[in-house]
Amino acid sequence: MPHDEARPLLSLCMIVKNEAEYLETCLKLARPHVDEIVVIDTGSTDGTQDIARRYADVFEEIEWPNSFAAARNYSLDRASGRYILILDGDEYIADPQGWSLIRSILSERHIAALRLKLLNLLPLNSLVKAESVYQERIFPNHPILRYERKVHNQIYQNIVRYKNENGGFIIDVPVEITHFGYAHNYDKIIGKYTRRIPLLEEEYDQAANLTMKYYYAFQLGVVYFMLKDFEKAAFFLESIDFNQMGKDNMMNAFYSQVLLIQSYLELGEYNKALVCCNQLLSYRINEPVLYYLTGISLLLNDKVKEGISFLIESLELNMKKDKTRFLLNDRIVLKNLKIVFEKIGWADVANQISFDDKRYYGAGSKINGILKKIQYCILQTLPESQ
Repeated sequence: MPHDEARPLLSLCMIVKNEAEYLETCLKLARPHVDEIVVIDTGSTDGTQDIARRYADVFEEIEWPNSFAAARNYSLDRASGRYILILDGDEYIADPQGWSLIRSILSERHIAALRLKLLNLLPLNSLVKAESVYQERIFPNHPILRYERKVHNQIYQNIVRYKNENGGFIIDVPVEITHFGYAHNYDKIIGKYTRRIPLLEEEYDQAANLTMKYYYAFQLGVVYFMLKDFEKAAFFLESIDFNQMGKDNMMNAFYSQVLLIQSYLELGEYNKALVCCNQLLSYRINEPVLYYLTGISLLLNDKVKEGISFLIESLELNMKKDKTRFLLNDRIVLKNLKIVFEKIGWADVANQISFDDKRYYGAGSKINGILKKIQYCILQTLPESQ
């Protein structure tokens, strides 16, 4: 569409299926701040359609096209705004000032894309409780700006093409999108992610080059890890050349190895986990999850003093939330430490780690409390020889 100042400023485009749990929250928060809402339903059976109809300016039900990119592009074709915002049915933007900032930037500057801060909430029993990453979520309503790939669809390369041909800024905007898609209960995770496997395997088998082969091996590893099939997760993650992958996407290479280390630990392959930790430390990425996993791997390989040092470092890093992409789940840290200390024969230390100790587990001081507990354990229990 031409860049016509008379057109609405911002269209929200969504594809949904069985999103009744969160969709109304998303649409209610967005409605005052967008000029148009386009919702395309691909086969819901939980009442999602009724919620969408109450808020959407454009609502259609279509047969699932066996491609996330095709479905999303169908929604883009129905938008009339000068810019498009992409949200999923299990996401929302809560901050009114954030919405105002978005509209202000779009009104005053020539934009090729706005990257918003996506907060992926993870399951309550996950070691990492949240991941924070910037994603391209707002871009001009232009025919070349369309998604590619059947699953884990991408638009970045077309944004670069648009920028090269038409100019415009790509800006990181600190407006948070909260995403609940990974935080569902296990039964819903099984239903949601099992149906992605055939699409991912098809993309993996038909990958045009090694970069894409490694990318889909990574995504298959993520799905099988979420489904707690650690053998299959390790199988796909081990197939990746992490050095090569890191040249294209360092953080994907990092996170894929974080999942591989956790898979090894679940499978009792403690030495393999430690070898992988040592390789990953060479990346010099100061994420608390890496130091934590290294500490656990060291403890399980009878390297107690070194393990404790890495654990303390991980918890100190975890308190620097503004610099952390992968935030540790302090509750699971406590649980895992108790298990590991019992496994290595430190029953006295394990007994000191409780889950209802308000002195250490009160609101606002969880991570600091864990750190104090570990330091206390070292002072009281660590033999001189270790």
